[in-house]
Amino acid sequence: MTETTARCLIRELDELFVEEVVDPDEGRVYRPFGREVEPDESPEAAVRAAFRETLGVDLSWVTELGEYDGVRVFEASADQNWLYDETGITVYDPETGETTRLAWLHREDFEKYGETLRPEGLLADL
Repeated sequence: MTETTARCLIRELDELFVEEVVDPDEGRVYRPFGREVEPDESPEAAVRAAFRETLGVDLSWVTELGEYDGVRVFEASADQNWLYDETGITVYDPETGETTRLAWLHREDFEKYGETLRPEGLLADL
């Protein structure tokens, strides 16, 4: 069985709420936040669970944008307004000892200033 990854983008005007990751080949890249889809779980349920479990945020208006290189990408609104007031959030996972950095980046950070948004092709479709 093939694993599916589901990710969800939240937009506020021209800003995108994204996860910062370090790619061994490309360096720092950004992607919508999400996780692997578990067996017997829909991709939409996976992104809802990722936001709820990690940030305590419920999603509304969840709409699928498409599939990019095997990644199902959704767009949604956050029900908790505090998320829109943050510039960035660092989340610590005590089980793995890893941290996740989530931040609002302006669309121009990708279009003019060279930051990379993954999966490839997503920015062109926004």
